[in-house]
Amino acid sequence: MDLLKALKRTTIISATAVLALGATQAQAITDNVAVLGHISASVQGTLAVAEAGPMNFGNFAISCNPCSKGGDTIVLSDEGKRTKTGSDITFMNGTSASPAGIANGTNYETGAQEPGFYTITQSDGIANVYVSFSDSTGAIIDSNHPNNVVTLTGPTGQTFTVNSFTFETDNTGAAAGSSGYTQAAASTHDSYGNYVPCTTGCTLRVGATLSTSVTAAVYAPGQYTGTYYVMVSY
Repeated sequence: MDLLKALKRTTIISATAVLALGATQAQAITDNVAVLGHISASVQGTLAVAEAGPMNFGNFAISCNPCSKGGDTIVLSDEGKRTKTGSDITFMNGTSASPAGIANGTNYETGAQEPGFYTITQSDGIANVYVSFSDSTGAIIDSNHPNNVVTLTGPTGQTFTVNSFTFETDNTGAAAGSSGYTQAAASTHDSYGNYVPCTTGCTLRVGATLSTSVTAAVYAPGQYTGTYYVMVSY
């Protein structure tokens, strides 16, 4: 009788263990998900980049007192056109007279404001060049790092921030060999980042967004400057 009781207990315990194992297996099946990850490495050959012209958001007046973080912005497109949000910024050439951009075949300069221009050279014949941006410390600035910005500092310590970089390539030889450009290609995104076709070298044109800073009470007149890195790779 004691043996039968022991067997019954053993059977019950074993059944419980099997049920528990079955539940664990079922749970593992429903929770087992995967995503394909990508890894890249870049071996540099003759690839090089040099600044041909600095980015300039141009002349404007700003009347906020105090200003708030991101309360007013200026978007400088990579064609050189400015648009603004908020009511405290006034473009010095008029609120609705911002140029539509640089015309094909003209010189780089657009007046007070202009996108950044960079010359990319390479002789490796690789079709696409990836472009990314960072602040002066090397911190990546892109949509995955929204808190990283370039800081522009003025004569009495007030600051603007800059992020949301955009870029495209120019064909500088399209205007009968003169100094100028026609658009060659806007940037394209894949799993490794943003790239442009640049098989034999190209001119990169860069825009960005300037925003007011939460630390600024009143913006003093004067120049506001900062630095950033343009990084290119295969």
